[in-house]
Parts: sequence; structure tokens; C-alpha cells
Amino acid sequence: MYLSKLTLNLRCQQARQDLANPYEMHRTLSWSVAEALKERQERLLWRVEPYRLTPPVVLVQTLTRPDWSKVFARFPDYGELDPTSPKFFDPQFQEGQVLRFRLRANPTVKRLDKRHALRTDEEKMEWLERKLADAGARVLRAAVTGEARIRAWKPGKGEPHPIVIQAVLYEGILQVLDPARLREALARGIGPAKGLGMGLLSLARLA
Repeated sequence: MYLSKLTLNLRCQQARQDLANPYEMHRTLSWSVAEALKERQERLLWRVEPYRLTPPVVLVQTLTRPDWSKVFARFPDYGELDPTSPKFFDPQFQEGQVLRFRLRANPTVKRLDKRHALRTDEEKMEWLERKLADAGARVLRAAVTGEARIRAWKPGKGEPHPIVIQAVLYEGILQVLDPARLREALARGIGPAKGLGMGLLSLARLA
């Protein structure tokens, strides 16, 4: 897998449009792995990191090596790629290993073929624990550190129509129970709305 870090240039019109509409962001980022996506060999995951006074940073995880020159050829002033990007990583987890995690997700429940946002803190934490258990990990400590309603305009026939999703930022500590399942979950993402910047699970060793 590969991890890339982009600092967006807010003077760029396309960057501003992408921040305002996650569908646009996904489409722009997809140019970096367009061939792999076409051949169904890719799972592109991304997340806009929390920001206030600093320029927005986007983390992008891909299964294949991205070619960011294809993005900058279209939008030369789109932003700046971190010098270490794209960085190859091949995590080798160990059973019982304890790691820090960050996950921006869309916790929902499906009823009558429709997704409904979870409302209470208890429901949101239960969703996290269930999803990480399915991914081969146990939540040791977790908190919701950010929450927002994200509006996106979905392209289709005629005028794009708006949809609204609930974005919840979780941070905490987990323990690895099944290394193979956790690696698979890391590659495919957690939960729905991955095309809208949800589901990228970031893991790091404890300091």
C-alpha cells in the first residue's frame, strides 16, 4: 500500500471546490490511480485532516503507487505533495500489539434499505467497537474528537442532487487480535461512504 500527504492550496479554485464537495475531491484524487481503478485493482481511501488556521491536509491511501503528476498536470496549483509521498508501507501486525488509531467514519444503521445516522454517543461507540471487532481488533480506549454534517452533490442524470452524511472522527487505542483481518480491513476501509472521505483507518505505534 501507499500513503500520500497533500497540502491543498486554498488559492486554487479546484481545491476549494473539492473541499466543498467530497464527490469532486474523490474524482480529483482518482486521477492519480486512474488506470488501476479502471482495471478494478484499486481501493482509494482518503481523509481531510482536522484544520483551522493551517492549510488543509489530505491523506490518501492507495493499493497501487499513485502518479500525482496526472493531478498536477490538470491543476498545477492544486497543492503541495509531501516530500516523502507516496510512501510505501507494508504493515506486519502482531497479535496482542497495541496501537493508536484515527478513523473518520460514517456510523449508520441500515433499515428498509436506507442508511440512518446514529444519534447517541453510546450508539456511535458501539458501532466503532463492532466494526473494529470485525476487523480483528479490540478497542481499548476511544473518543469522538470531531463531528460534522457533510453535504455532497452526487452527479447523475440532470442536475446533481445533494446528500448529507454524518462524519465522526474517532481517536483512541486498539489491540490487535487477528493480524490478517486487520490488514485486510486497513486496505479496504471501515464503514460506508468511502468515496466521500470516510473509512481510512490510520494506525501508529504508541510513543
